Amino acid sequence: MQVGIRVARQVRTAEHAIDQAMIEVCRLIQTSLEGRVETRLAAEVGQSALENIVAGLGQLTTVRASVVAGHAELATVADNHGIGWRMEGMGESKTDTRPSAQLDVVKLAA
Repeated sequence: MQVGIRVARQVRTAEHAIDQAMIEVCRLIQTSLEGRVETRLAAEVGQSALENIVAGLGQLTTVRASVVAGHAELATVADNHGIGWRMEGMGESKTDTRPSAQLDVVKLAA
């Protein structure tokens, strides 16, 4: 059970770290664009840098998806091997896979 709890905590820590990295990259993009506008630079100034930063954000999104998939797989492994981890009380809501719940997520995103 102790191993399951440690893994569950680390999964949550990793997911939050990726989210935080994505937030910081989004802030970098916003700050860069605001700086360009404030200094009255042409849109072409820094375009290549912006493209690279946005590509990095896309790569972070791919990493996030992989960690989320791994999270689900680890939960299955824990269930299959009777490894306790739920007593840790992750405290985060999971996506409801029912169709109506998915529509609610879309409404929330909009």
